[in-house]
Amino acid sequence: ELLEDAKNVHVTGDLFYDEPFVTGNFTVEADVVAPSTRSLKPVKMHQKFNFTENYSEVEPTQEQLDEEDTIVTVKDDTIDLQKAVEDNLLLSLPSV
Repeated sequence: ELLEDAKNVHVTGDLFYDEPFVTGNFTVEADVVAPSTRSLKPVKMHQKFNFTENYSEVEPTQEQLDEEDTIVTVKDDTIDLQKAVEDNLLLSLPSV
């Protein structure tokens, strides 16, 4: 609903172990179409942004949640980067 179209999505990044987490630093570039916040008409734009997430196999403590921006609990030894990219793409959309 917030994103009408996304094309040419390219994700690059690195994952590294930073005890007690696996940390991912990613760069995303995409051509998107989103509704204007004023007119609701489609607006084409090119997005390029970075995001960082921490991944853990165990539920983080409240202290860890207070110290870190994002901690994602990993299930079945799988990190879902598509969900992370989609969420951060929506968060990066400007108000146009």
